[in-house]
Amino acid sequence: EREKMSTDYGYVGFYKGKRAEVYASSSYEASKKLAVLLKAKKTYEVSVVLAEKDGEAVENTPTF
Repeated sequence: EREKMSTDYGYVGFYKGKRAEVYASSSYEASKKLAVLLKAKKTYEVSVVLAEKDGEAVENTPTF
């Protein structure tokens, strides 16, 4: 895996009860990396959430 670039954001991915974290420049790139790490057959099977932007934690709130 390449080093974290200044344009990369931290993402957390979930798949079948498993969790992994990656740095990527987009959520699509993150979903591709996470699918490999979590052994998902398709990228759309992985739930991806932005966790870090510009070195700061991102707070995710549910919308109902």
